[in-house]
Amino acid sequence: MTLAGLYHPLVTPFTASGDVDTPAIARNAAAYLSTPLTGLVVLGSNGESPQLDDDESDRVIEAVREVVPASRPLLAGAARESTRGTIGACRRAGALGVTAVMVRTPSFYKNMMTTETFVRHYTEVADASPVPVLLYNVTMYTGVTLHPDAVGKLSQHPNIVGLKESGNDLQLLATTCPPRRTGSWCSAAPPRRSIRRSRLARTAACWHSPASCPSAART
Repeated sequence: MTLAGLYHPLVTPFTASGDVDTPAIARNAAAYLSTPLTGLVVLGSNGESPQLDDDESDRVIEAVREVVPASRPLLAGAARESTRGTIGACRRAGALGVTAVMVRTPSFYKNMMTTETFVRHYTEVADASPVPVLLYNVTMYTGVTLHPDAVGKLSQHPNIVGLKESGNDLQLLATTCPPRRTGSWCSAAPPRRSIRRSRLARTAACWHSPASCPSAART
């Protein structure tokens, strides 16, 4: 799978009563699709995915997928604290037609989030996911880091196709992106500070190979 290009992470709009506003997110998606963007991202950090329950998450994916043509990729966050919950989220997202899922690191039991733990977690998720998996490291929110040794091992998995590194540690990014890989593998897109279920600042992510997009950290 090649994901090279520019993707826009969608915020999750809410009604005055606090419900997910699916018509609004569909309109936003349609507006962005009128641009040359490669594809869209839902349920990322800007989409406040940790604040949504399973039904809300599924409705967001469904609403956006309905307006995104099959020729344009749709990436969706599908992470939970448990491996079992994450697998369930990946399967539901796949059934709803996403191109690939982004799986951020579990983080509640921080002192147990070792390389061995991450490798086991992501391997089981990737084994069971019906669509390709993107690792998602967002230390500023989770408080844990997916280190290069874990990424190196996980990059061998045929269903793990990339990494979204949402930090500002350029040395970590440089050592994490496996130089042997060709095509699209890594993404750098530092997120903005979020507020509980609110409209967030807009950012974009550039999926790239280290050789072909050395300035991606400036996106």
